Amino acid sequence: MNHHVSQTRMPLEENGTVVVIGGGPAGAFFSIHLLRRSRELNRKVRVLVIERRRQGIGKAGCGFVEGWRGCSYCAGGLSPRLNDVLKSLRLRLPVEVIQSRIHLITIQGYWKNIELEVPDDREILSVFRGVRPVPRPDRQYNFDAVLLDRAVEEGAELVSGEVFDAAYSASGRPVVSYRADGLEAKLEADFAVFAAGVNDGAVIRPGSSPLVVMFRRLAPNYQPPRLRPALIFELESPAGVVTNLEGHLHFVEYGSATLQLEMCSLLPKRGYITTVLVGPSIDASTGPAENTRIINEFLQLPHVRKLLLPGMRLRTACVCNPRLVVGSATHPFAERVAAVGDMVTSRLYKDGILSAYHTGCALAETLLVRGVDRRSLQAGYTPTIQSFRRDNRFAALVFLLHRFVFRSSVLSRILYQAVITERKRNIAVRRRLEKILWKIASGDDPYEVTFLAMIHPATLWLILSGGGWITLRNYLTEQFFNLSWEGFGRFTTGVAKEQLETKRAVFRRELVEAGVAVPDRLEFERMYTIRIRAPATKVLHQLGRFGEADRGYIRPRWVQIQRTEGLPNELGCVIRYEIFSHRISFCLELERILAGHLVVYRVRDGFARGGVLLFEIEPATTEICNLSIYVAVNFVRGRTAMTRPLWWLFRHVFPAFVHDVLWNHSLCQLRSIAEAEDPVT
Repeated sequence: MNHHVSQTRMPLEENGTVVVIGGGPAGAFFSIHLLRRSRELNRKVRVLVIERRRQGIGKAGCGFVEGWRGCSYCAGGLSPRLNDVLKSLRLRLPVEVIQSRIHLITIQGYWKNIELEVPDDREILSVFRGVRPVPRPDRQYNFDAVLLDRAVEEGAELVSGEVFDAAYSASGRPVVSYRADGLEAKLEADFAVFAAGVNDGAVIRPGSSPLVVMFRRLAPNYQPPRLRPALIFELESPAGVVTNLEGHLHFVEYGSATLQLEMCSLLPKRGYITTVLVGPSIDASTGPAENTRIINEFLQLPHVRKLLLPGMRLRTACVCNPRLVVGSATHPFAERVAAVGDMVTSRLYKDGILSAYHTGCALAETLLVRGVDRRSLQAGYTPTIQSFRRDNRFAALVFLLHRFVFRSSVLSRILYQAVITERKRNIAVRRRLEKILWKIASGDDPYEVTFLAMIHPATLWLILSGGGWITLRNYLTEQFFNLSWEGFGRFTTGVAKEQLETKRAVFRRELVEAGVAVPDRLEFERMYTIRIRAPATKVLHQLGRFGEADRGYIRPRWVQIQRTEGLPNELGCVIRYEIFSHRISFCLELERILAGHLVVYRVRDGFARGGVLLFEIEPATTEICNLSIYVAVNFVRGRTAMTRPLWWLFRHVFPAFVHDVLWNHSLCQLRSIAEAEDPVT
């Protein structure tokens, strides 16, 4: 125990030695910042990092040497704010380390899936932080090695060893005992930084880590942060499935009555999908057997089965129960010693690596500007910890409201509809709801800012006006046409406002090139797009079944659709619509089909005579395509003084929203059918 407590400020001595126990992100960020700032201040500091997962003595430019071992028990997602930090450090990740770049985030609620595009100026990456899963061929490339290499390049000395004891010397300095290369050694330092995290082992009891016990001997008032268990496992992807999920981060917001989950994420990587589960069922897990049961039940959930597709194999060698930091430590420092990273705090459920950066930088700045004594640490380091503590109080409220909405079929549907309504009405920079969901999913703002945005009157009005009424109207429409959502996923099909003009111009150009005339001014125009994890050929095949009696989509009550002439996907094919009875009917004739990606139907007769129905299939990859529908119609005018007013009235009261409801339902059905064909095994 430390019996010497300084009453005066003790600056870090010139040429003083700082020992860092742990070479993960917290230790590396601390070392980088301390060494850079010391040069800016014309100070000389010796930094020695002891890391048990790295074999051999490190030196500048050592690169990716073999010998990195173990795992950090982390999902390996790099948030936009963390990527900003890496850029500010001029630290560019090698392409071998980056496992995937995320372009799309899906929030999978109880009723509907909300997709959020990653903005062009933001970046989300996935990486592996250690050498697992064991079978992967690129085990030598990991994120922690990159950071530690940069610390070494900045001037840190790296010792591959394991600390087994720590105590104060007679002079009040910390003495660290460690083993390296089969030998034991001691180092008396001017300051000791504990950056070892809270997961020395994946199943270790909270607070029982040997390094935590050692730290408590130096800082007896230290109380570790509150922890919560998570379940992390790797799904191995067979050939073809990785491409389907590449660049797509999924958040699954609910489980089932027997599998209680609060949040789940599926993060794609090369050959694997890292899955993280948090919730009451994970809290109650008693060990490996229970973990296996939970994983199997999770993979059998209907919404998860549709998401992952058949053929996913569980790599059981990579299942662990790490602890997530969900609170803040008290008294994480004493004379000449302090903790950083997970041993201190973290943003709730987000950005553990970014939290390590902020605590590491705050401690380094305190040592150089204030001192190494407890009072200096109290003055310089505590405000950062208090900031985390305050923001996490708001984080708890953010996630409580988020779960409350997305676990309710009614509320999640209302929010979904409000988001889509706003997306159609406003350009991206003015979409309030979408920004809030992005902030929650990416952690791109302080939680306090996010929470205040969530409860702002403008937000509540958008949900009520753009979600509540429209949801009721659409629900009644679905009931009238007997549209059931059972058995397939619900996805967005509306086109955002800023994309509408661009896409309209593309469709107009394609129609002109196909020799199809469309008036400059249209009385009815609709556009829908859906992303389908299937090759373009499969989607085209399903479009060919448009008029067949056993098709699996667009089967509303009161509407009869059948092919009356020709063959599927061949010119001259005629599809007849009858609405309520044969008295209200019209026919579509397949007029053009270009290169297997553009299918153009012309309305031959009826109230929409001369209009077009266009299907466009845009391959994104060999296994993914976007299916778009474009409807352009001018209504007939009537031929007599009596019929013209009736047609005028019909033109202005035509229920356009009914068209939206029918095609949204049909496209989601079509997507489900196309993705289920010839599953990967």
